[in-house]
Amino acid sequence: MLEKPPHQPGAVGDWASVLPWVWIVVLSLLGGVAAFVRKMRANHVRAWNFTELIGEIVISGLAGVVIAHLCQWREFPMSLTYALTGIGAHMGSRALFKLEGLLDAKFPPPPKDLPNDHE
Repeated sequence: MLEKPPHQPGAVGDWASVLPWVWIVVLSLLGGVAAFVRKMRANHVRAWNFTELIGEIVISGLAGVVIAHLCQWREFPMSLTYALTGIGAHMGSRALFKLEGLLDAKFPPPPKDLPNDHE
């Protein structure tokens, strides 16, 4: 019969690995709310447009998590990761378009084969 390994209640390693990502997600979602409020004050959206708010939150959440993963990959300190995540989340889709432009410049698509008329 298999026995479960003993569980250590309140292990520090569990919360220490989860808490930074909770903070990153919260910052990303707040970036979406801030972007919506900015658009609302500039009269680009109506005040109670729920679908626009949800759209901003989802796009900002995605942008923030992508930027946080890139920061982790480059081994940036967590304070810089939090700052870049908040900025990128507030930028939302603009941050994703800028990232796409950087990746297109770094890794250009291969040239397409032109039809050969010599045959």
